[in-house]
Amino acid sequence: MKLLQLGKCHQRNNKRGGMLVIVLMIFAVSLILISSAMTITLSSRSRYYVDTERSQERLTLTCAAEAVVDAIESQEITDDQIKQMSNNPDEPYEITGASKTSVKAGAAANNGKDIAPGLAGVSGNQTYMYVKPAGGGSQDIDLEFVTKIVVTGDNDKAEKLHVHLKYYPPAPVPNICENMVTCGEEGSYNDIPKLEVNGTESYTVFHGNVELASGSGSYIHNPTVITGTVKGGAGTIYHNDVIFYGPNAGASLPSPGNGITIAPNEGNFYFLGVNYDGYTGNMNFFKNASGASITAGTASNLHMNLKADGAYFYKTNLSVTEWTMSGNNAGTKYWVVGSGSNVERLNQWDGGNEILKDGGNVSVVSTSTNHVYNNMDETPEADRPIYTKLKQKAAFYIADEGLLNAASRKIPTAAEQQSLYGSYANGEAITEHGGLIQKDGGKAYKLEGGIYDHGRLEIDLSKGDASLYIAGDSTFKSFCIKVSNSTSHKLTIVLGYGVDVKFDQQPEFWSSLAGMPYVQGIISVDNRSNNNWGSPHGADNINAVSGEEPAAIVIGLGKNTFEASRAQVVDAYISLAGTGADASKVTLKDNVHFYGRFEAVNVDTGNSDNLKMAHCPKLGEGNSTPKPLTSCYKAEIYDYHY
Repeated sequence: MKLLQLGKCHQRNNKRGGMLVIVLMIFAVSLILISSAMTITLSSRSRYYVDTERSQERLTLTCAAEAVVDAIESQEITDDQIKQMSNNPDEPYEITGASKTSVKAGAAANNGKDIAPGLAGVSGNQTYMYVKPAGGGSQDIDLEFVTKIVVTGDNDKAEKLHVHLKYYPPAPVPNICENMVTCGEEGSYNDIPKLEVNGTESYTVFHGNVELASGSGSYIHNPTVITGTVKGGAGTIYHNDVIFYGPNAGASLPSPGNGITIAPNEGNFYFLGVNYDGYTGNMNFFKNASGASITAGTASNLHMNLKADGAYFYKTNLSVTEWTMSGNNAGTKYWVVGSGSNVERLNQWDGGNEILKDGGNVSVVSTSTNHVYNNMDETPEADRPIYTKLKQKAAFYIADEGLLNAASRKIPTAAEQQSLYGSYANGEAITEHGGLIQKDGGKAYKLEGGIYDHGRLEIDLSKGDASLYIAGDSTFKSFCIKVSNSTSHKLTIVLGYGVDVKFDQQPEFWSSLAGMPYVQGIISVDNRSNNNWGSPHGADNINAVSGEEPAAIVIGLGKNTFEASRAQVVDAYISLAGTGADASKVTLKDNVHFYGRFEAVNVDTGNSDNLKMAHCPKLGEGNSTPKPLTSCYKAEIYDYHY
């Protein structure tokens, strides 16, 4: 009985020991599991921190690169600056972050912490950039951005980003329309009535033979440069200096009308026989029909009255009798005879002239009415300001490169223009001949020619410059070509060789298409005093004001005619190439609203309403409306690596 009880007790002890072993085993397993879980957690946390660091590196790196690229594109970092930085390819440029400061009196600018982690300012955590030339003979630039953020000590790699900046050279400014007006060539003839240049800047230049305003009035407010022979006309009034420039300049007699008149106190005559552009010799001012030098006077009606406050002669031969350039109210009283000049006053005339010898030769019939002074001290003190003004202005004109360039500016030849713009013929065809036609900039377009009726071609230049090649004779009836978003881009309209273009208004056009303007022609500026394009009379009373560059350029490749009349609007620089047999003609007449500049051998300004020209800056000269700066660099490659 006792033995049985002992066995049961032993069994109970064995059970207790087994339970202890099981508990110990469970505890051990639990420790293993807990340790593993902690190890896994710590490892995951470490990996998470490293991944977070790298993600933050990528984020910081990307933001820094985008900020720099944006600064280059907006020219906060200019092209010149980025080029200069590329001269030091091994020098790192630190990119720092903004500081978060306390808002309290006396807070220093460096209070607080950097807002963006990884930007320079924290030891070991920084972002920097290398600027290197791309090489290979290009002007491209490579940017290498590097960001490293170390928090755990396990991230030993730096995040890197390579950005390639492709260089696109700026479009060259076309070498056209250097002067407000340039017309004619040697041997050509132009009869120009009704020309009204209202700005005082730049020059109006006449080459060849020109007859100014015969029978009707012209009013020119900027300096007029004449390199050929001129005939005066009744009603011509100049409101600035008239400069006869070079050995070929002069007056062709007999001359119709009253000669050439400069308004009182607004300008003088300058006869400058300068040698330029291959022309040498003195100016023989008065010429007959064959170009030979003659004496001007009343005989055979060989006279031209030249009326102004004064005149200056440099390397000029001039001989007059009777009343031509006399001292009465119809002539020019004060003469300054400068170096290399020979001036004769052959007959006595009431009123006479006041003549100052300034290095030239003077011959007069009488000193009782024609006073000749050998130097300034001999002149009456009251007359000295006009003499001083004439001498100073003449010295300026003789030495002025701007005037030399204006006089030297010739009409481009057909060959020259074709070599530059002939390739514009390869463009996307526009087949519509009416209605609303909308196109994007950054592309080339082509019109085959014909009649374009009741419509509008609108080109949005926000995507870049555009071109429009007109391959055949074209008539635009109640039609307009309009550019939009032209802040920094141009539309170049190229007329193929021998192509004639005409803009003409049809009175019955009453804007039958939705959104169509009544105004017709070429519209490329916003600076008009009245933008009421919905006027039933088209462009009536819409006058341009000075300052803005037209966004349209009309280029003729030779033997072209460009015509606009009857209240058309034309905002453009017009350069029609061709000389001799290839000569072109620009016609702007009969109440056309023109804003721009033009040049061609032949010009027709009409015979009814004046062609009123507000001053227009030359291409690239500037704009009264500030334009955003743009970079020649464009980011094209983004490559992340370690």
